[in-house]
Formats: sequence, C-alpha cells, structure tokens
Amino acid sequence: MKNLSIITGTIAFLLICALAGRYVSGHWLFYTFASFQIQGAALAAVLATVAWLLHRNAVAGLMVIAAVAIGVHGYVMLGDFRQATPAPPPGYPADFKVVSLNIMGDNSFDNGGRIADAMIASGADVIMIQESAPLGPHIDRIKAVYPYRLGCGAQTITCDTSLWSKTPMVAGEVKTASPLYRDRLLLASIMVAGKRVNFANVHTTKPYFDNIHAIELKRATELMADFASRNPAPFFVAGDYNASILTPDVRRFMTENKLMTAPSEPATWPVAAPAIGMAIDHMFVADPLRFKSLQALPETYGSNHFGLVAEIWYQDLTITYPPN
Repeated sequence: MKNLSIITGTIAFLLICALAGRYVSGHWLFYTFASFQIQGAALAAVLATVAWLLHRNAVAGLMVIAAVAIGVHGYVMLGDFRQATPAPPPGYPADFKVVSLNIMGDNSFDNGGRIADAMIASGADVIMIQESAPLGPHIDRIKAVYPYRLGCGAQTITCDTSLWSKTPMVAGEVKTASPLYRDRLLLASIMVAGKRVNFANVHTTKPYFDNIHAIELKRATELMADFASRNPAPFFVAGDYNASILTPDVRRFMTENKLMTAPSEPATWPVAAPAIGMAIDHMFVADPLRFKSLQALPETYGSNHFGLVAEIWYQDLTITYPPN
C-alpha cells in the first residue's frame, strides 16, 4: 500500500508543480497548464487524497491542501473580469445579438450546409466564424441575409476567419497577428441598433507552440488600438483563443483592452465532456457594452468546439436603471 501511495502521490506532486509553475515563471510551458488549473487541481487533490488514505503522512496531506488552494485560486480568478455593474434589468431589451463559432476547417461540407442554415436562421446581427472553409459553397445564400462580410474572399484570398453582418460596415480590416497563420484577426466598425460598435474576431493558435500565443495577443492589442483610434467605438471581441481566461497572456490581453466577461462563461471544449470542460472560446465586451445573456450553442454542427451566442446591451451611462 505504501508503494502505491508513493506512485499516486508522485503523480499528484508533478501535476501540482505544473499548475503552480505560473506563480514563479512566465514560461510559455506553464501557460498550457493554466487553462486546466481548476480541473487539474481537482484531479491532483483526488490523487493526493488517495495517496494519503493509502499511507497517511504529512507530505500527502500538504499536497491535498496545495491542490485545493490552487483550484480555489483559479475559481476566484474567473471572477476578475466579470462585467461591471450597474447593468440594465433583465426585462430591458438587448440592442444586438452576436454568434461566434469555430466550425473546424476540416469539417465535412455537408455540415457546412447545416451551419449556413443555422447562421441564416440565428437572428444574429453579427456572426463571427473561425476556420470557415466548409462555408465556401454556401456564401451566396448566406449573403442574402448577411450581405456585408470580411473574409472568404472579402479582402482575403483565404476562407479561414470570417465576419458577417446584416448592416453595412463603417470600416473593416483584415489583419495578420500571427507568425503562423494569416488573416486571423478581423476588425469591423458596424452600426447596430443605431449605435456604433467595433467588432474583433480573434483566432489564436494553441498556447503550447512556444510563445506564439502571447505574441499573437500582443499584436492583436496593438492592431485593435490602432483601429479604435481611427474608429472610436466600444469593442465587442469574440473568437477561439484555445485557452481560458486563467492563462496569463489572455488575462494581459483583457487588462490592456479593458475587456469584461459575462457573469459566467459556458464551457466550449471538449464537446465530448462538457461537464468537466472549459471555456476556450470567448466573448468579451468593453464599456459601455454589457451582456444580457451568454450561452453555448446547443449543437456543435460537427465541430470540436461549442459555439457561443450573446445578447448585448449598449448601456446608456446617463441613465439610472431600475434595480434588478
């Protein structure tokens, strides 16, 4: 039993070290584990508890405490960027609706047709798609409802990241923030419900490719700031970040752009186990925008991510809203 306790405890110890690395180092390797901080800490706590039950000793007990502390801190950090109050009461109508989905570039073209149907029927004012290739054969019928777009031939030679709007764009730009992939940052300034809003569709690579994830987010911040200087309006930012808001470079991106999350973020990956999943696809807002609602789409349409749909208030800061 003691040997089994040592084996189990060693696994727990290594997992705790990987999760705790963020507190002592900014190395990109620890960014990969940061997204799993809560789930990983829960697993480490279970393993350490098993090790303690098999052979009761102080080291195993301390590992249980360390794992619980790391998990609790991760949970607390989820609230660091929750949208500010006050916000309009629940009965106050939303100003616009946005859908975002990574449809997976090698998704079948049959699913591309289903996704096109869902886009057309969504009622969204703006739709942001990542890895848009399966939509290629369906662009003409999507255009009948969303005639204004970036990507898939509009300012690009690629059909990767795309942004679709029911109303004209005051300005629209396709940018490259990544050393690996082109045209994965789309910036658009759009009038929605009579108010001007800047939209950013962001798709970053996975955080375990050296420090490229951090480079992409830093470059995105610079390009968004430049765009906003020429198109003053609050930002609505969405896309696939391949990382949770527990990851240090995502947190830096949110801080530098003064972005907020909804009161809670739905898990978007892995789709096979949503109960233990995490939010690696995001929607963020900047003042004076507020979330009325944020939900995962009920179907994946063959993707390996759940998409997101949000209803947004454009808060009038001169109005005192009734209490919720």
